[in-house]
Parts: sequence; C-alpha cells; structure tokens
Amino acid sequence: MIGAYLVDSITLRKHNGADEWREPVAATDEAVKAFVQYGERMIQNAAGELVVSMAKVLMRPRTIINSGYSTRAANTISYKDTIVFDGETHAIMRISKLRDFSVRSLEVYVA
Repeated sequence: MIGAYLVDSITLRKHNGADEWREPVAATDEAVKAFVQYGERMIQNAAGELVVSMAKVLMRPRTIINSGYSTRAANTISYKDTIVFDGETHAIMRISKLRDFSVRSLEVYVA
C-alpha cells in the first residue's frame, strides 16, 4: 500500500562500525524509495532532547539496530546512519514505526 506513495529517491548511508584499531569502516550506500515531507517540527530525539527536524522521511519498514554494525543485515536502520537527498546529508534524529495492526511504514525525522 505505501509503495504507491514512495516517489522520492534517497540514499541511506549505513554506518558500518569500527575496525580492530577503532578506525571507522567506510559507510555503505543504499538507494531507497521514500516520501520526503518538508516542514519544521519540534521533536524529541533518541537522547531525550528537544530538537527541530527539517523533514520527515517515510519508507518501508526496517529493523532498528543499536549494535553489531559490522555484521548488519540488509533491511536495517540505525541512529548512526545518515540520509542523503537533494544533495545534502541529513542526520537521523528520530525513528518511529507507524502501525495499525501491523507495521506499515517507518517514519524517520532528519535535521
């Protein structure tokens, strides 16, 4: 159902953790269909702070991960990832799952 509304192409830049010397591993880019809704919103981020989000990105459901970045599965998202659209890189401020009786879509607020 949500697939009909995903008209924007974005890039999900996945954080891949650090190597044995604590050096960051290169991020992996994944092209994703989404719907970008622009507008300023006051939201609460993962750390509990009030921040201003510049856009809301709707996409197909993904599993939210907080660890194990070097061995992550294909259909995952993390707060350490970034989203690229309109030529700009945006940090993820909040991830929430929209659901009725099942998870229908993922709502990601970016700065």
